Amino acid sequence: MAAAPFAGGGGVVTGPRIQTAPHLTDQQTAVLLAFARGQQPGKIATALGISVHTVRTYLRAIFVALNAENLANAVGIACALNLLDSDQILQGGPHAR
Repeated sequence: MAAAPFAGGGGVVTGPRIQTAPHLTDQQTAVLLAFARGQQPGKIATALGISVHTVRTYLRAIFVALNAENLANAVGIACALNLLDSDQILQGGPHAR
């Protein structure tokens, strides 16, 4: 005797969850890029026309979105996911010419 196709499932088929790539807003990307370039929160805030508090709020949101433990981890993950480009980081760093 064959089992009913959806027995016990209430007609809902479940399977593995499909993971989507993390997404950062344009502002979050700009903040992460600026931190990756070695800029300080005050300078980032001024450049983006936002408060230092907002910069730190974006940074916390970035850590959550990327499941990162710290800034270096967040930058590495963002580069691995092509959310940041290492050339972008190097072009605007504190030692850029």
